[in-house]
Order: sequence, then C-alpha cells, then structure tokens
Amino acid sequence: MKCEIIVIGDELLIGQVTDTNSGYIARKLNPVGVEVMRTTVIRDREEEIISAVEESMQRADAVIVTGGLGPTNDDITKITLCKIFGGKMVFSQATQDNNDALFAKLGKEMNHLTRSQAMVPDCCKVLPNVVGTAPGMMFKREGKILISLPGVPYELQKLIDDSVLPMFERCATDDRIFHSTRIVTGFTESKLAIYLTDYEASLPSTIKLAYLPKPNIIRLRLTARGTDSDALYCDMYEATRKLDELLKENIISYDDATLEEILLKELQERNYTISTAESCTGGGVASKITSISGASANFMGSVVAYDNSIKINLLSVDEEIIKEYGVVSTQVVEQMAKGVAEKMKTDCAIATSGIAGPTGGSKQKPVGTIAIGLYCKGKTHSLLVTIPSASRARNIERFIDLALFNMIKFIKE
Repeated sequence: MKCEIIVIGDELLIGQVTDTNSGYIARKLNPVGVEVMRTTVIRDREEEIISAVEESMQRADAVIVTGGLGPTNDDITKITLCKIFGGKMVFSQATQDNNDALFAKLGKEMNHLTRSQAMVPDCCKVLPNVVGTAPGMMFKREGKILISLPGVPYELQKLIDDSVLPMFERCATDDRIFHSTRIVTGFTESKLAIYLTDYEASLPSTIKLAYLPKPNIIRLRLTARGTDSDALYCDMYEATRKLDELLKENIISYDDATLEEILLKELQERNYTISTAESCTGGGVASKITSISGASANFMGSVVAYDNSIKINLLSVDEEIIKEYGVVSTQVVEQMAKGVAEKMKTDCAIATSGIAGPTGGSKQKPVGTIAIGLYCKGKTHSLLVTIPSASRARNIERFIDLALFNMIKFIKE
C-alpha cells in the first residue's frame, strides 16, 4: 500500500517548529507493508490544502494529514476537508463527552472555542482522541482513504497507535517491508561505499543498502521489499550475515540506535554507573542519556561546571593546571572526569570543556575546539578535537555526540 503525508502549518515552513510527526508515521506504518512515498509541507491556506489533498489522493492509496485541527481561526483543516469530501459540520456528542471528561480530570473550565472541537464533518468517521480535544477523522472516496490527525505529537502518536495502525493492519496488502540496521565506525561514507562495492553488487534485487552518515558513525540500513515474507526473511538474514562478517569490529551497534542508547546498553551489560561533568555542553550529555527510559539504573548525576570556580572547588581540578594548560585542555577534563566520578561514586564519567562560539576562540584553540575527558574503572583517557563551525548550536550538538561516541569506544576497549 502506498501512502502520502501532508503536514500543515505555517510554523513548520518558517522554521519555528520541526516536523517530527511524518517520521513517526513512517516508522509505524512501514512494518505493516505501508510505504510512505512522499511528505508535503504546506501552509494553513484553504487553496493549498485542497490542491495538496487532491494531488495526493490521485497518487496514493492512503493519505495522512496532520495539523490545523485546533480551535482557533488559523486552524482550517477540518472545515476544508469537509468541503473537499462534500459534507456539512455536525455536532459529535461522543467527542464532547470525551472533552468534558478530559477537562474535568484537569480541573479546568471549557470555553466556547474548545466546545467547537465537537463539531465534525458528517462525511467522516471520528477517531477518538483520548489525550486531546481535536478528534482524528477518516474520509473515504473511490476506494481510497484520507486520515486527518492533530499536529500535537503526543496526540498524533496516540491516535496512530490506537486507531490508525490497527486499521492498516486489518487491510494490509501482500506487500512486506523489512529493515535491518548496523551502526558502523572507522570509515568515511565514500571509503565504506568503496569497501562494500562487491557486497552491494551481490545483493538480490529485493534488497537495497542505504548510507546515513553522521560525525564518526555511519548508519547502514538494509531494506527488503516484496510479497513473499519467508523469502524476504531468508534474503535479509543472508545479507546481514555477510555484512556483519565484512565489518566485524567496526560495528558498534546491531540495532537502529542513537549514541545515547548504545552507551546506556554498554553500561547496562557491564552493570556500570556513569556521571558527567560538563562545561561547554551545559548538561547536554546528561540530557541525552536521561532521555532514555531506564537510565536511572546507570546514570547517577551531572555537574554543570561552567565557571572555573566550580571546576576547582567542586571537582577538585588543580588551579595551576588551568593556568598552565588552559581550561580547554586534556589535562583539565581528565581531572574533571575523575573528580565527578569520585564525588558521585560512579564507575565511569564524561567531562567536556570547549569553545562553542561564535566568540571566545584563539589561534591555538579556535571556535569548535572541544576537550573530552573519560574515566572508567580507574583509567582515564582524553582527546582534544577541533571541528570548525561558526554555529554555536551545531558545535554543541557535535561536542555531545563526540563525547558519547568516545565513551562508547573507551568502555568497549
């Protein structure tokens, strides 16, 4: 089954909000044989919604529309879809009852705008939204379906899981899509592609290999498409076996995992605890680790040691070392890592100190320079890296990834 996604919202096109919904939809639908062919982002304009919907309905078997279902005047998706499918707006008592219960639970009073959420097109099937006031809606035309969902991510995700996914599972076609991912290090993208030239050429026509690079790592994704599940499974098994044999120690994860997920898994397997001492990353490393459910079993805490006095007085960094080598140095971050591990009684620790910019750099240590200190079971390791970039946000993001990546390597070694 082929599907297209239409994402509605001016805020997405001006960069105020990042679309995460289309990725969630695709990840959920792929395993049941629904292939997302296109994602279109448009403004909250009636003519643009009509045009996008009509074009998508011609190309795809199913269309999922997100956004524009709020109670304010700029949310026009519901009214526009009602026009497209030739209906009229009617009151849904079930939706009103849901919203009354939701507001009673929150102890809030509903205003007239929120009450208008219970008005729905009479040409749709209402999909209950148990965590929000805007219901989902399903329309049918000429054997094709359109599903309209709220743009609030947690509301959309609940509706996808509870209503949309079961619907697609029931009407699933014979199409099957399997994915298998490996996280690889030690190669540039081009070097890895050259290394795997013969391997790619040997893959059956049902399997394709994709390269998704990030600093220090490459995500290799094998995708199998076809109608014979058993044959696809056998093809994928053989393809992954050969890939694993070729890459061996260069594989740091056999799952489609983030660096923080990989690190936490390594810690869990060894029953190690970890803490962080962060300067330039401002708690970003700790935030990444604690974003993973279950992190509390291994992550003990963090010190955001932005000022030198915190490094000296709280983490026991030698003031003379700072004067001699500078705060962005391997000598300082090693002491920071050891200091926070001792304070928090952890097996491992990560420390960061760098120049995120756009100011503060020098000829010897330009903007984009990061010192990373690692501690594990009495051993320390450090590195000083410069990644030239004028973007503060980009530098901090890279610093965090570098810290996580090198901690994974250090633990494994």
